[in-house]
Amino acid sequence: MSRKRVSAKYSIFHHSFYIKIVFTFIGLIVLTVVPMVTYNYYKNKDIILELGDNLIDQTNKTVIEETMHYFLPASILPEISARLVETGVISEKNRKQIELFTMSVLRSYPHICMFFIGDDQGNYTRAWSLPDGTMECRIIRRDIKPATNTFKYWNDKFEVFKTKTSTKINYDPRIRPWFIGVKRTRTNFWTDLYILFRNKKPGITSAYPVFGHGGKIVGIWGMDIELGEMSTFLRNLKIGKNGIAFIINDKNEIVSYPDSSVIAKEENGKLRPVRVEELGNKAIKKAFQNYEKTGRDKSVIESQGKRYLASFTDFPKSFPAPWKVGLVVPEDAFIGKAKFLIRENLFICVGIFFIALILSMIIARSISQPIKLLSEETKKIKDFHLDAPVEIRSYIKEIQSMSDAISTMKTGLQSFRKYVPAELVRQLVQTGEESRLGGQEKELTVLFSDITDFTTIAERMSPDSLMLYLSEYLDELTKILSEYHGTVDKYIGDAILAFWGAPISDEDHAFHACQAALVCQEKLQHLNLKWQSEGKNPLDTRIGISTGETVVGNVGSRERMNYTVMGDNVNLASRLEGVNKLYRTNIIVNSVTYKKVADKFWFRPLDIVAVKGKKEGTTIYELAGRREDGEMGDTAEFCQEFTRGFNTYLSRDWEGACRIFADLSSKYPLDTPTELFLYRCQQYRENPPGEDWQGIEYLKTK
Repeated sequence: MSRKRVSAKYSIFHHSFYIKIVFTFIGLIVLTVVPMVTYNYYKNKDIILELGDNLIDQTNKTVIEETMHYFLPASILPEISARLVETGVISEKNRKQIELFTMSVLRSYPHICMFFIGDDQGNYTRAWSLPDGTMECRIIRRDIKPATNTFKYWNDKFEVFKTKTSTKINYDPRIRPWFIGVKRTRTNFWTDLYILFRNKKPGITSAYPVFGHGGKIVGIWGMDIELGEMSTFLRNLKIGKNGIAFIINDKNEIVSYPDSSVIAKEENGKLRPVRVEELGNKAIKKAFQNYEKTGRDKSVIESQGKRYLASFTDFPKSFPAPWKVGLVVPEDAFIGKAKFLIRENLFICVGIFFIALILSMIIARSISQPIKLLSEETKKIKDFHLDAPVEIRSYIKEIQSMSDAISTMKTGLQSFRKYVPAELVRQLVQTGEESRLGGQEKELTVLFSDITDFTTIAERMSPDSLMLYLSEYLDELTKILSEYHGTVDKYIGDAILAFWGAPISDEDHAFHACQAALVCQEKLQHLNLKWQSEGKNPLDTRIGISTGETVVGNVGSRERMNYTVMGDNVNLASRLEGVNKLYRTNIIVNSVTYKKVADKFWFRPLDIVAVKGKKEGTTIYELAGRREDGEMGDTAEFCQEFTRGFNTYLSRDWEGACRIFADLSSKYPLDTPTELFLYRCQQYRENPPGEDWQGIEYLKTK
């Protein structure tokens, strides 16, 4: 039987032994409680939905009554005013009397924003309530020459405090919809819904004719009513917790809505009322679509995972406009209480069997807990988490024997991972695959480090002291390389070979390698201070980093193999480490590494070199430091200026390059690359190279 099949078998045994005991008990309780709770739920739901239906009917009635009351003045005042003119109580020729009458009406009915009268000659008198409590009266006289347009402003004592008169008239009542509508119908006329220009709120106009001798219409009374107060009324109307009431007309336009800011829409530079489907409320849109499709006044719809009760009710035929009241209420607003009762009943039931449940869990746990802990320990081994000791104690002999065996296995694997890359072992343990000879080519970043003149240092120390000294050095650097996701391949004397991107893929392998290299150099500075205080020699480490296609895999025999990297990229990292000697630098990277992380670190180009055995040149760079946000310190300025000098040098501007490197030499007299390029530029200035010169330096040593 394979290891995976054995694991699956014991997994089934574990669950059947512990979880089924608990779930069997829970199942018995559920079979008893659920039918009772479900029955109560649906009974309560039916009762509450019936109450909700009554509430919806009452709300519809309230909205209709409030709306009819709101529009009552608009239904009767124009007709009463017309009768007063027809009987001579008010004279349409007495402008002062008309002005006082219209303003008195507005004062008595604040929701009427305008009251006016017009005639066939284009004469027009209009009163308007201003926001500051004053009144504006406009009188247009086309029956005199020249025609006049007068604005009078009245205070709350009906006293004129300002008058403006001109002959420029930009308004003609005879072309307005209310005037034309009354002329056509010869009775009370209500306009379509429109958006008032002055405050961008919906409004409607009611008008009534004034008849003279022979049934001729000699004038028309009208008034504008703002519907903002209706929106306020709907906003304050409580229908459950989140129910919405609104009014629409026969064009599916919103007459009133709790949020008055959304019921006007600009189109072609003009404001118009929004239609139901333009509100942006998906529940209302779906409810109205269902109403138009089915014709049912009441329905239940679902929108965005929630259920809603919807209702549409026509205004009475006695109302002058063909409007409807719409209601959309979340179902939970009514049956939420039923759900609460279910939860209460459920909590009571849970309380009844809670003690029994705890007892069953304690019994099952006392038997299965040691097995569960052993399972968790094996999972830790699979994930290669080996640091924590195994501390499982059981009175069952077989379980205790398993615990001791797992503890011994952990100790052996901890020793094993010191010889093999930890990530590789973790991968093998997790997948359950057997290691096989072979490899694959993939892009990796390889790091090679070596200690300068370590042979000379080793000759001065005893073998025991040397091993402890070198072990401390390798231990500290290995911790850093591992912390930054590196895989340490091998130690070659005092040298370290590490790589990034395998066995675990790492898209930022170049970045992590450069970070690790800088941290290693920083750590080495602290170690050198410590070693010097102990009378030991400080160590200077050179590092080469190269990114490129690399062969990685297992090499060796079937009995013993090594997970390693090989190929030109590994050789290049080793050569770059050695190139540090020529330029007296610490970290050199190849051009591929540079291109991947140039925006995260400071680099300077060192040269274009062809390592021994290669004819083609490659640009190499010194890794100088990390980039910080907004940083422009000495390192940044030096790298930028050196790069400028290097590019000038490649462009064969020897004089310009000399000036740049001479300035750098005065600031950094000990910098070897600066002195090297200054010397080259001076030589080339005197003896320029041939046209085939590409700036490549051919290295003769490895």
